[in-house]
Amino acid sequence: MLSFDDINHRLSLWQTVENQIHAFFQARGFVHVRTPLLVRSPGMEPNLDPLEVSVNGERHALITSPEYAMKKLMASGLEKIYTITPVFRNHEGGKHNTPEFTMLEWYAPGSYEDLMRETEELLKFVLEDKSPWSCLSYQEANVDSFGDPHTDAKRFFVTRYPKEQASLARISDDGSYAERFEAFGDGMELCNGFCELLDPIEQRRRFLQEQEERRQIGKTVFPIDEEFLQALGKIKGPIYGNALGVDRLVMLKYAVADIHDIRLF
Repeated sequence: MLSFDDINHRLSLWQTVENQIHAFFQARGFVHVRTPLLVRSPGMEPNLDPLEVSVNGERHALITSPEYAMKKLMASGLEKIYTITPVFRNHEGGKHNTPEFTMLEWYAPGSYEDLMRETEELLKFVLEDKSPWSCLSYQEANVDSFGDPHTDAKRFFVTRYPKEQASLARISDDGSYAERFEAFGDGMELCNGFCELLDPIEQRRRFLQEQEERRQIGKTVFPIDEEFLQALGKIKGPIYGNALGVDRLVMLKYAVADIHDIRLF
């Protein structure tokens, strides 16, 4: 059990970072929203393992990301939104991962390049460090099959992901890469941002492919969120979105090596 002083110290780390996040987005006209934690259709990606629960005899899961709900809000007419929410991913462990962690997600009209600039501004603001973040292509960063880059850079963006790794991201006009990037700081992946795919037909095709991949590796195949696909067709694009791990941002800001050293429980 943590001491009173330890609890107060960890609370102060989180409070500072969360206050800075709210200040950053509210100064830019974003609206803070809340999204459900319990859903029937969580993330479909084959690499994710949602935590499953039974609700009134029906299979549900805790969210791996608030993305589907956020885009439904964008379809309703909201333009610039963000949320800070718990998310859940089974079989996560180690110094940088836990099954329950905190996610910052935001969405707004704009391009892939707009989002990269905004993400860098956010990181500089929260970290209170104006040093520029370098940009490396997927190939330049020597990303391995596990998604880990191999480079001497300390704080950088990896851009131009292969179109096969697009998931919910838009493909570039020339069809050569996914308009997606990730930010890395001191060996930790911090975020996954992209220009959003808004074509419900193409998104359904990708979902069906991911369902089949999950089936082949013996993972639970969740139903497609039909309301989400309907919402995509109502959004006036282009829009961008980013998912950033707040735990890791706290760790990076205060040079903490183990995620368990910033948690209260």
